[in-house]
Amino acid sequence: MSSVTMRADKVVVDNDILWLADKRRDDLLKHYKEVLKVGTDPGPERRTKDNGVAAYCKANNCDLLTGDRTAYEYYFDIGVKSIQMERYDWVKGRVDKKIYLIGIVE
Repeated sequence: MSSVTMRADKVVVDNDILWLADKRRDDLLKHYKEVLKVGTDPGPERRTKDNGVAAYCKANNCDLLTGDRTAYEYYFDIGVKSIQMERYDWVKGRVDKKIYLIGIVE
């Protein structure tokens, strides 16, 4: 697991890895004041498209944890000029999955 180096106060856990919000909650709360999940309040509504999740993160000063390696594209679509992206974790099990942490720089 990566050490978290983003700048936001909150992190949003994307719909494809919601389990991570519970499994890694204690670790995430060492770096963030709040852990939000897509589909819960507060947080982006369930079934929010990727550009909507990016817009939510921009409007609410949140980083994003996601298993979607192309999620960064939507930040540029909503007018973000620069992001920081790192591999947060590699989850092995029934399905091997890379998890990415995305933060807005500018």
